[in-house]
Amino acid sequence: MDKYLKLFEGAMKRWLAEHYPPGEAEARWERTVALDEKWIREEGDLGGAGNPMAANMLEAYAFFAFYDSVDRSFTKEDLGSMIDAAMGKKLRMLSRFDMNRLLRRRFVVKLIYGYLENYRKKAEANRGGAWGNTWKIRINPEGHEKGLAFVYDTCPLNDFARRHGYIDFLPNLCAIDQLTCAAAHGKLIRHKTLADGDGECNYWILGDREPEAVRDTGSK
Repeated sequence: MDKYLKLFEGAMKRWLAEHYPPGEAEARWERTVALDEKWIREEGDLGGAGNPMAANMLEAYAFFAFYDSVDRSFTKEDLGSMIDAAMGKKLRMLSRFDMNRLLRRRFVVKLIYGYLENYRKKAEANRGGAWGNTWKIRINPEGHEKGLAFVYDTCPLNDFARRHGYIDFLPNLCAIDQLTCAAAHGKLIRHKTLADGDGECNYWILGDREPEAVRDTGSK
């Protein structure tokens, strides 16, 4: 079993036990595992450990497989509960970090932008090969002077969801970005997503006390 599905195994099995008789719950879990393994084998892992973004795809396979196996009866609220059960402790640990302070430190922002630029160069070199249709990124195209900003022009989760008919569920996975930022006292301002057909995913991450963050409404 892939380690990303393993991470959510306990929470997924508890959900199945609450909704189905034992035999049916086991059969649906086996289908989840089989689908996950099939997609990793046939769709690829975007370069695996060599690609720092690949984990997002592997986690998505796990959730899409579960969503399919329960006849798409798995809701956004169910997903939130599952994320809290499996990752709540880690998310709460993020509260030790305060983006209001960290993103005002130029050297921190410079380091993160350096990391993103390194990913961008590697993605350009490996896209279409070992990294498949990995994310295509532009770094701070609007020249924001505060926080961190970048745009994804392509997203393999979006490609996969549209190809397999799961686009209705993809926004629920995208919302995990909001949870992660909020856990670290941050705000993700994002008014365009590929999942909603906007042509790009535009990220602007600020501390949650910044005026722009406080004023923002409607972020996806």
